[in-house]
Amino acid sequence: MGQEVRALREAAGISVEELAARSRGSVRGIERVEAGYAPTRFTDMVPFASVLGDDYQRLLKVSQQAHVPELRCAWGTEATRVLDLLHATATGVHTVAGGARPFTLFVMPEGPDVVFHAHLAAAFFTEDLSETCVARNTIDALPADM
Repeated sequence: MGQEVRALREAAGISVEELAARSRGSVRGIERVEAGYAPTRFTDMVPFASVLGDDYQRLLKVSQQAHVPELRCAWGTEATRVLDLLHATATGVHTVAGGARPFTLFVMPEGPDVVFHAHLAAAFFTEDLSETCVARNTIDALPADM
């Protein structure tokens, strides 16, 4: 998605600073989107679309392809990058180590929360509403001193 935003911005002949000013976004936020560090959905792109030529259909198509609510990846560089990004972006991180299915809930400032399950061979991340609700309910039910 970020590559598409950059391509549209460059095709329109405007700088990141101009896009930020015209879409009422922040330079840092746009740079993070273009670099692929910020989660992005189509609704996040609506302010950019009118500045970038009203190409809503192109942005919608790319956002639908880019936004995958689940990610499984082998331990290594990809899993580490995702965890680093979540830790840097989340406004809250809650880990429940006990029980049959340990997890970490990343509370995101904008957009859906993310639940992380560490498996022996892979890392599993999901934004699935049923998973995030179960995680929140579990955390809410724990004693305050945990």
